[in-house]
Amino acid sequence: MRHAAHGHPPRWRLWLHLAGDEVSVLIRSQASAERMNIQTKSIPSPCTGICTMDGALGFCLGCGRTGDEIAEWPSAGDVRRSAIWAVLPERIDALGISITRLPWSHGRIAEFVAESLGRKSGTWALGCYGATAEFICRHDEPCDVSVTGETITAISGRGALQLTIGEQVRALRLRADHTRHSNWAIFLVVLKARATLPVATTLTPLGRDKGAIHPECRNDTWFDLGLGRGDLRFCVRAATTELRDKLNQASGLPLSDVLQAAGATIVKHSPARVVESTLGRAEIYTPIPLPGGQSPDGPHTHLLPDHLASGLATPPGIDLPPVYALGATFYHRAASSGDIEPGCAA
Repeated sequence: MRHAAHGHPPRWRLWLHLAGDEVSVLIRSQASAERMNIQTKSIPSPCTGICTMDGALGFCLGCGRTGDEIAEWPSAGDVRRSAIWAVLPERIDALGISITRLPWSHGRIAEFVAESLGRKSGTWALGCYGATAEFICRHDEPCDVSVTGETITAISGRGALQLTIGEQVRALRLRADHTRHSNWAIFLVVLKARATLPVATTLTPLGRDKGAIHPECRNDTWFDLGLGRGDLRFCVRAATTELRDKLNQASGLPLSDVLQAAGATIVKHSPARVVESTLGRAEIYTPIPLPGGQSPDGPHTHLLPDHLASGLATPPGIDLPPVYALGATFYHRAASSGDIEPGCAA
C-alpha cells in the first residue's frame, strides 16, 4: 500500500489534575518536553469573545465571570486565576452556557492533540458543515504520531493529519447537556482575522501539492474545488492522467457544475481528498462510496452541497463565538475503559 504507516505508535502516560469540572492533561513520554519544544505559559483567560453581562445576575454570558473578576484578570497571578477558573463550572451550568473556553495554553492544547492521536481516543475533523474530512484510527490500526516543534503529524494506512498549534490557538469545549457525564466536543479556533487561506470560488488547479504529508505525493497535481471560504479549502489530488485531464477540463466551473461534469470520474478514481484549515490539513485515502453508499469505518470525507449552501461552520444549533474561525474539531470516542473525558470525575 502506498500510504503505509511506519514503526510503532508512541507510548504515552497520562497524568490528570481535576479542578471543578475542568481537566488538565499532562503528557509524559520519553523526553516529552524536548520533543514538544513548547513551553506552557500563564493560565489563559476564560473569555470566549462573547462579552455580554447579565444585568440581574452580574455574570458574563460568555465566560461566567463577574465584572470585577474580568477587571482584575490582567494583573492577577496564577493562584488567583486558578481560583476564578475553579468557580466557573457551577456558574456556567446555572447560566446555561453551552460553549466555554478550556484553561489550556497552546502548549497544553498541543499535548492534548498528540495524546488523543496516540491513544486513538476520538475523531479529528477539519472542515465546515457540509464539507468535512474526518481522521480516525481503530484501536487495532497502526498509526504513527510524531511531534516537530508546534506541529503534530499522525499517519495511518488510510489517512493522515497534520496540525500546527501556535500561540494564537484557543480550545473551546461544547457542553452538550451541561452535565459532568455529557458527550463532548473540543473546537480549536483562531481569530477570524487570522483565517486567511487562499479563496477559490471555482475549480482551481493548484499545481504540485508541495505540502503533501507523504513526500512521494508532492509531485501530484491537486485541485481546489472552490468552496469560497477563507477558513478552509476542500481539494482533491489527482495521481492519474485520466482524472487530472478531466479536472483540468472542468477548471473554472462552480462546485455544482464540477460534480456534474467530473463527479463520476472522481468517484471512479477515489483520489486523496485534502482538506486544509487555518491549523493544518487532513488527507483521506479511503475509497469514495457510490451515491447512496455508506462511508467507511475510518477516515472519510463528506461533501454535501445542500449543507454547504447554509454557510455554517458548524451544524445547526452549535454556534461558535462569532469572533473565531474553526480550525479543527475533536469528537471523543464513546466512553470506554481507559478513555478520559474532561469534566468526568469518575
